Amino acid sequence: MRFTKSLVLVAALALVVAACSSDTSTDTTEGATATTQAAPDTTQPAADTTTSEAMAGLVFDVGFDEATGTIKIGMLAAITGPIPGIGGSVLAGHNVYWAKVNANGGIAGMYPVEPVVRDNEYNAQTNVIVYNEIKDEVLAISTLLGTPTTAAIFEDAEAENILVAAGSLSSQWALTNNMVLNLGANTYFAQFANAPYWAMNVADPAVMTADSVVGIIYQADDYGQDCLNGYDFGQENTGFNAGYEATYAPADTDFSAQIGGAQAAGVDVLFVCALPTALAGMLGTAAAIGYAPAVLGSSPSYNPVLPGALGGGDEAAGLALFSSFPYYGLGAGPTFEDDTPGMAELRSDLETYGADLPAEIINAFYYFGYSQAQSFGLILETAVANGDISRVGMVAAIDATQGVDLGYGVGTVGYGPTPAERVPYNTDNIGVPVSVTENTFGLMPVTDYYLAPYMENWDPAG
Repeated sequence: MRFTKSLVLVAALALVVAACSSDTSTDTTEGATATTQAAPDTTQPAADTTTSEAMAGLVFDVGFDEATGTIKIGMLAAITGPIPGIGGSVLAGHNVYWAKVNANGGIAGMYPVEPVVRDNEYNAQTNVIVYNEIKDEVLAISTLLGTPTTAAIFEDAEAENILVAAGSLSSQWALTNNMVLNLGANTYFAQFANAPYWAMNVADPAVMTADSVVGIIYQADDYGQDCLNGYDFGQENTGFNAGYEATYAPADTDFSAQIGGAQAAGVDVLFVCALPTALAGMLGTAAAIGYAPAVLGSSPSYNPVLPGALGGGDEAAGLALFSSFPYYGLGAGPTFEDDTPGMAELRSDLETYGADLPAEIINAFYYFGYSQAQSFGLILETAVANGDISRVGMVAAIDATQGVDLGYGVGTVGYGPTPAERVPYNTDNIGVPVSVTENTFGLMPVTDYYLAPYMENWDPAG
């Protein structure tokens, strides 16, 4: 299929304005202007006898209501800004999970959870403001969407012993004392370090060869840096021909310089570490100039609304564009339809506690939110079992949350006292775009989980 420049540019504009920037927050946060959201069944008049007895020896400080046994947690979500579609899906996953927890009595069946939600707009400065608004009333932060936004509050959160579940897959958080990664996902580093091995040695036919000219375009922040670090590690271990490197700013909408530079450098395999709107702009620009390298994108780069948007409302046309490169999604993770215990539970909880959510909310970002809340809930369970849900107790509970199988097909995961233990897993799987009628998350895995040999003993501490 031949794509004209006008079609691609119009479709890309429609994408930025409508698809990826559509406001889904009214369905997930009770309105974009809402700043505090209580999950169901958290307003008990008083703790029952069993809970009161359990609390007799419980250590607690900030964010715990002794009268009701309720735990307040912060959620800093991207309700508006450049990625409200992603933010809405992540938040919806959290809301469904906490609704289930509360319907079953709360953490350990006794302590209801009350989320306190703020909109960080996927903006580091805004994130600092909303973090400061809630930090003195919540025990911990169960989600904070974005690597640069997480970095903006890291030092203060560390000083205050505030546990933060990073809404980011940057491996740098494994080096910290109080930031935790999602047990249901791998890191950007792992995605980009493993991918060259897959492309050269596993893919059939090979996506990369010794003669390929390889390049990377990445977001100019901590998110992009983790991708670049993994890419460089992969290059060191496979020796691929790295011939081009460029960055872009999160607010950029013109990618002609980056894509034109890659074409001029003869790049035929292009790694992209971006947000969905940026990926759409890059692919639209490439198609407009007749440039079609194989593209391998980080997990946040792809959103299943992209084919419809780039196809001018025609999903099939958009999928044809993706396959014309072709495009490979790194960190594809499980599919919604997977026959695993973890995904069966996710589907059941969605039906029970999120039946009114719009279909476009249910994507890989929803899975990320659900599994992130699940990971955070395990730490809360450990803290309660330890008899200490103070802030210091929560941070201490990270190391003791180990040996967990969430049922998503990646085996036993957990945290621990060392950086290597705090990276959930280093394997990866790769998917290609398909219709959401075929696969709800829009990426069909083309490989089982695999691990490059040089990643077997990788340690984020070096």
